[in-house]
Amino acid sequence: METRFFATGNYRQGDRCETAHAMKDGAKWAIYKAAAEMVKYIPTNAVLVPMPSHTGRATYTLELCKRIARETAAEVRDILRGRERETLYTLKKQGRHFSPAKLGFYATEPAPEGKRVIIIDNVVATGTTAAAAVRAIGGGVVFAYAAATHSQTRKDLVRLYPTIS
Repeated sequence: METRFFATGNYRQGDRCETAHAMKDGAKWAIYKAAAEMVKYIPTNAVLVPMPSHTGRATYTLELCKRIARETAAEVRDILRGRERETLYTLKKQGRHFSPAKLGFYATEPAPEGKRVIIIDNVVATGTTAAAAVRAIGGGVVFAYAAATHSQTRKDLVRLYPTIS
């Protein structure tokens, strides 16, 4: 299955790296900053689905979705869950392998029909999380605040320009 994603910019561009990390810590300024950039790309009839964190539930991405929804007509549906695990950052830093199966993503209910399902995340790095989320929900597009350069080398990831389509 092909995974389509969109990002507002490159992870190493400006202060995106700092902002993306601050979001993970729940920094309101970072969530507001990312949301302010992301709102202009949200199409009508969108349903925003927050990406679960390492806890298995959406945390900062849920706050990001809510902030985006305040500025758009988008609906927020927290319907994606995962297995509790170590953070992907920690696993990568330790040189440990992880697989989509370890994420354990599943949908708690079907995605709404007739709506544009957009899975919201802070960063698309390798694309493993993005692809697993799309599979679990059965479709949609991943929209991240930033994308790492190496996310563009996978054949099953398609980066959308200049809008979410």
